[in-house]
Amino acid sequence: MTMETATAPRRARPFAVPMALVRPVVSLGLLFGLWEIAARTGTISDFLFPPPTAILAALWVSAGPNGDPPYGTLLDIALSLYRLLAGVGLALVLGSLIGLAIGLTRWGRAIFKPIISALMPIPTLAWTPILLLVFGIDNRTTITVVFIAASFEIIYNVVTGIEMMTRKTYWVAASMGASRIQTLRYVIIPGILPYLITGLKLGVGYAWRALIAAEMLAASSHGLGFMIYDAQEYMDMKSIYGGILTISVLGLVIERGAVGALEKRTIEKWGVNVER
Repeated sequence: MTMETATAPRRARPFAVPMALVRPVVSLGLLFGLWEIAARTGTISDFLFPPPTAILAALWVSAGPNGDPPYGTLLDIALSLYRLLAGVGLALVLGSLIGLAIGLTRWGRAIFKPIISALMPIPTLAWTPILLLVFGIDNRTTITVVFIAASFEIIYNVVTGIEMMTRKTYWVAASMGASRIQTLRYVIIPGILPYLITGLKLGVGYAWRALIAAEMLAASSHGLGFMIYDAQEYMDMKSIYGGILTISVLGLVIERGAVGALEKRTIEKWGVNVER
């Protein structure tokens, strides 16, 4: 055997499944399999813990034309995603601007930093009763809850990103004749992108949980939180578990899919590493 043969790299199998995907599938499959057997054999109450197959069947029916109302689950999903995107989008814009103001200007630190420090420890849902009195049972209430939940993480991470940049970075830009706008565009924004995306990831996670809780309190109709709350009124355990399963899957898709695609796009365009 020659040295070239001994050190030749192994060819990747074309249909190899990554272990990072196999392990959670096997783990969850084992959990749901045991749950199914226990519920079917009467080991656990099939009323409090319906079999997973029954939960999926009920979820499938409620998402179709025979649901009550027709396509009700799809409407719940669409409305929850609309509220999430509206609130997070607002938090991304205003939170980034406030973070830049705090990190780059004295007046921003003097005005916003004490306010942010005072408001950050307050649980997001503590604002819900006030928002209900201001806006009523309306989309504006749930969107504002999402905005509050996401904005603090975005602001904090933008400020952290600016503080991590050394003065030499600004001196180099100034020595090359860059204006303040050019420094902001070509130096500061690329420099804080890893921190901004980290703040966005954390903010979306907090906002998604706050949204579901707020929908239980402030949604007049539809939404995944309202779906679970409404099912609880009728002791519809299949719909409750179906709503929980939908929340879990959508949360994973949003974090790993949407935000993950944004991370990849950032790496390709700006050449920065966002895996912190």
